[in-house]
Parts: sequence; C-alpha cells; structure tokens
Amino acid sequence: MFNYNKTKTMKKESIYGVDSTTNDITLPGCLADYQPELYVYARGDAMADEGIDDGDLLRIRLTAVARDGDIVVAKTSEKMVIRALFTDEQGRQWLVSRNDQNDAILLTAESDVSLLGTVVGIKKLVVRASAAECQRNIRHTQARQQTSQPPTDAEVDDVLRTVAPEVRNGRLWYAVYRALADGHAVNEQHYVTFCERVRRVVPGHSHLPVAKEIGRMAVQSFRKRVALWRSDDAPVGERRFAEYRHVALLTTEQLKICSHR
Repeated sequence: MFNYNKTKTMKKESIYGVDSTTNDITLPGCLADYQPELYVYARGDAMADEGIDDGDLLRIRLTAVARDGDIVVAKTSEKMVIRALFTDEQGRQWLVSRNDQNDAILLTAESDVSLLGTVVGIKKLVVRASAAECQRNIRHTQARQQTSQPPTDAEVDDVLRTVAPEVRNGRLWYAVYRALADGHAVNEQHYVTFCERVRRVVPGHSHLPVAKEIGRMAVQSFRKRVALWRSDDAPVGERRFAEYRHVALLTTEQLKICSHR
C-alpha cells in the first residue's frame, strides 16, 4: 500500500504529467467518508503502453491509499506524474512508467512524493491510432507486395501432398488452408473449394476436411494471418495450438520453396 498525508486544499496544476482543470477546492469534513473525484488531462506518453495518451481526460478518485498495480497520479518534488504503483521482489515500492524512456521512481521514507489519487476512468479526447499496429500493417503490406507470383495449381497440389501426413484430424486442415490463403494460393473463405481440392489431391487420406468444420475454426486469432495467431486467443487448447501452428508453418515453408523454384 502507498499512503500519503491528505491535504484539504488542492491547487491548480499545469505541469508535465497532468493538467488539472480545477481551481482551489476545500473538502468539508462531512465528505471524509466519500471518495471525491476530479478530472485531469494527461500530458506526455509515460503511460502510453497502458492506453493513456497525451490529451486524454482522466477521472481521478482522490484517495490516501493505492494498491499494487493501480495507476496513480502523484506529485514529486519536481512535477506531477502518472505512474503505475509496483512492489518488486524485495518489497520495495516504485512508481513505474509504461514507457522505457522514463525512469521508475523508487519510494522511500525520504521520498518527497505525495499521492493525489488513482485513475478510475479514461476518456479519449484525442483519438490516436496505435503506432505498433500501423507499423505491423505496413510490414505485412510490403511483404505481400514483394511476394512473387502465386504458386501454380500443380505447385499447390504438391504442397498438399507434402503436408498431408502431418494432418491427423479433419479440422487440422484449417491450418493448411489459412497458410495457403496467406500466400494467395487459395481464395479467402472458399472452404468448399478448398475441401474439394484436398479430396481430389489426397483422396485416400484418413482425415479429409469438411467445409463446415473448417469454417468453424475461423474465429478469434485464427481469423487472422498465421503470423498473428496467439495461443491465448485461439479456439483450441495450448497443445492443439502447437499442432495447428506447426502444420501452418510447414505449409508456409513449402510455399516458399515453390516460389524459389
């Protein structure tokens, strides 16, 4: 827990970290059992990784105590800051930035730090796109543009024959389909056509795909390109996820071999 000596009067602040919109406020004693709130504007990008961007309007609950993990507004000897309260393995408490450009602040008995309150709400006054997501999209676009011509039908059939032994249940063919779709070797959401092709190329396979079952796998992160699959956002458990990813990556590798022939 992080405590501070609560004052009865708060002055208007306009410094790095937060920009208060209030004038002097005196809290009467009858409000001691309540938790008054105020709004401040975020300044800077210290908590950008927590979704708090410059210009956001923050709802602050005035409190004398903060718990580990809370996003707090605190006043140091130099400025007002927005940080996460964190206790390390040695029991030391820190005010931690969610931006590597800002150093964490160690809280000690000598620290000149007071707590204003905890962040309990965020209103996006400035709508901003995620830089990481934009960069990821650009990379994917450039990769697709640099990809050679789609493989021929004969090459796709060769890929199906190569990966078929790794497919040990019908739904696992979805991993093959998704990798082929990523490589523009099959059309998106044409599950029936894909299943018919598999049946034609490897008719004796023990686990032939069914279009309806394949379509059911296109949920959560499996709706996306294989590179964006996540085990914590998949329609299968962790062990099954590893199997799907293995088959998908094998299919992708076989497509790359085709493109370099």
